[in-house]
Amino acid sequence: MSTLTIHALDSVTEKRIRAKAQKEKKSLNRLLKEMLSGAVGVSGPSRVESHRAEFQEFSGIWSDKDLKEFNQAISDLERVDEKDWQ
Repeated sequence: MSTLTIHALDSVTEKRIRAKAQKEKKSLNRLLKEMLSGAVGVSGPSRVESHRAEFQEFSGIWSDKDLKEFNQAISDLERVDEKDWQ
């Protein structure tokens, strides 16, 4: 295996990487290897799984009331006006 060095990494990126490693209880080295191999398509979750994971925190947070209000708000979008399709 080879060694890579990243020069002049901005502080925001560094903080986010460190926070992610801490959250996932992984070493920086392990996390970065996983991120790099996943980014170039060598390993890691599929693109669909990655996309789902990005939104996991929002899954299942609506109440029945929230869902009802949302469906009422978009109900006009479900109506088809035949004149538009002439």
